[in-house]
Amino acid sequence: MPKQVVINASELHRSAGKVLKRVALQDEHLVVERDGYPVAVLLSYPEYEDLMHTRAMEAHRKLVQALGKEADRQELDEEKLIAELDQDKKAVYNLKYESKKP
Repeated sequence: MPKQVVINASELHRSAGKVLKRVALQDEHLVVERDGYPVAVLLSYPEYEDLMHTRAMEAHRKLVQALGKEADRQELDEEKLIAELDQDKKAVYNLKYESKKP
């Protein structure tokens, strides 16, 4: 687990290169404070990517759950869902391409 270290915004301003090196090479999350209030966190890029991946997976999980509940509410099984998706794809295709024919 990364160590959380608090630094002042003025330290970041004075020593940006050193601060960035700390974040990149050491196992630290730097909480940047201004006037005693936390305003930002610096973490390594791989940790940021992991965080964004985790958030995307959670959003996907919630979406799948919501879609599943709605399918259950509408009493749709997999075959009906696929048929509806095919109809929607055809409608979108027609709107996009058929309307442009001379």
